[in-house]
Amino acid sequence: MVLSEAAVVEAGVAPATPDTIAASLLPPVRHPVEALYEEAVAAAGRSDWPAYLSAVERALDAAPGHPALERRRAEAFAQLGRLDEAVVVLRGLAGWGLKFKLEDNELLAPLRARADWAEIASLSAASLAPAGATTMTFTLPLDDFIPEGIAWDLRRDVFYMGSVAQRKIVRVDRAGACTDVIASGEHGYLEGLGLAVDAARDRLWAVSVAAAEDTLQAGRSAVHVFDLATGALAWSWTSRAEDAFGFNDVCVLPDGGAVVSASERGLVLRFGVDGGAPVALTAPGAVPAANGVCVAPDGAHLYASAWGLGIMRVGLADGVVEPACVAGAGFTTVGVDGLYLVDGSLVAVQNYGGLDRVVRFGLGGDGLIDGCTVLVSRQPSFVDPTTGAPARDGFHFIANSYVTPFFERTDKAVRTGFGKSSVMRVQP
Repeated sequence: MVLSEAAVVEAGVAPATPDTIAASLLPPVRHPVEALYEEAVAAAGRSDWPAYLSAVERALDAAPGHPALERRRAEAFAQLGRLDEAVVVLRGLAGWGLKFKLEDNELLAPLRARADWAEIASLSAASLAPAGATTMTFTLPLDDFIPEGIAWDLRRDVFYMGSVAQRKIVRVDRAGACTDVIASGEHGYLEGLGLAVDAARDRLWAVSVAAAEDTLQAGRSAVHVFDLATGALAWSWTSRAEDAFGFNDVCVLPDGGAVVSASERGLVLRFGVDGGAPVALTAPGAVPAANGVCVAPDGAHLYASAWGLGIMRVGLADGVVEPACVAGAGFTTVGVDGLYLVDGSLVAVQNYGGLDRVVRFGLGGDGLIDGCTVLVSRQPSFVDPTTGAPARDGFHFIANSYVTPFFERTDKAVRTGFGKSSVMRVQP
């Protein structure tokens, strides 16, 4: 999911008390960072650079490592004549691997005469080069599958993949041979997104959403749970169209239930192991564009990606939301699609601002993200890397999902011409 720069994180919003699903249908709260962003834009419009800097820095307190806010901090420094400080910010940003057109930014014009301007441009260009290496796991023998979710089955050493375009789930072995778990649209399965295997109970959780152009289903989201031993549907739940949750990803909890991110409502929902309506874990809007989710090592928290803002940490008992990254870390956690706990670290697939990479985020003793190692990025074969699956031999991820060209196609009736998708492996 791609958001505008204005969609930025909210932290410190009082969470809804986990109760009934009604709590998740309240109007989304207005985020402090959203207000601060607008305050900054207004200050820039009247050339009030002290106010611009103040608003940006307060926003960064709640959204540490947000690249667009960091760029705006450099702009404020440049306009205030604090050129050395502006260069420090830009030099740091230059290594983050994001596509910034600094040369076209008029607010940075005071820096162009400096000798270190060329250095910043060079560092920025170098950060866009491909890095790391992958091993091919398999290429799906299906054209135009448009996979967004993937999960690995420990017992059978197979992968499950859900299709956005074909609205079905397939089982894929190491050779790439695949069979249907469910046929297109079976059991009311919609456009397939997140998948998660509950190895302890031998179940597969799957979430799906209706296409906006689907006049009969638009606004609906669904969760399905399958018995992997028999292939039977254990239970399912489908929201009302007017709820407009926008289910995105799913993570199994230790008790056998699961949490589901709801992008359109900006929240995380919790489902019980035996089905029924979910309860709201967070307030609506507390995790804007909620995406990848995983349980923290302490078992008491959840990490949840607010796609355009960064990774949040959520209390499983109280739903309190806070930024998961330490301040001044020198990297960004925005744009995380798939998010997984692997050997005490977080492994994430990022696809914001051209990052197109798989990274490992280190966790400190306090559970906050304090390090970033790029495992692989910007390979020529990458087209919208989305999600992945930790397995015993490494981290397997969808390298070319074609999700963006599929969703952005002008004629929504066209569902072919995208080609085959591949799954690749990297060592975390």
